[in-house]
Amino acid sequence: MTVTDESRSIVDACTRLSLDVARYTDARDIDAVAARYTEDAVFERKGETLRGRAAIRAAQEARPIEALTRHVCANTYVDVIDDDHAKGLIYFVLYRYDAPAGTEPLVPAKVAPPQTVGEFHDEYVRTPDGWRISRRTAIGIFRA
Repeated sequence: MTVTDESRSIVDACTRLSLDVARYTDARDIDAVAARYTEDAVFERKGETLRGRAAIRAAQEARPIEALTRHVCANTYVDVIDDDHAKGLIYFVLYRYDAPAGTEPLVPAKVAPPQTVGEFHDEYVRTPDGWRISRRTAIGIFRA
């Protein structure tokens, strides 16, 4: 697809979508995270495959309250396939701090080296509700 105003708009929407998932995950906004995926989305991470929005929501709900995370995303590349499909590659650095059991972390938390440096390989689809992630594969390139 040649670069057009429409393709630029798709790139912007998909870039924002990926950044929103990271931001909402870190903020523990489970509804907002789940809403960024299609109903039948597939999310592969850490050797497991989550199938469907409900499974993605359940994984978010299972995150320990003690965990404070920040997904720092960069080097975002979106390739527009057609008017309704795109693919993306996003580099991410994951910082995580675990507070003592049963307590919420206080900010500022003690900084540690990144837990993971990796890549999100995303597939996007335009839906009646806007662009959504239909498939995400998280690949850890470096791990602490």
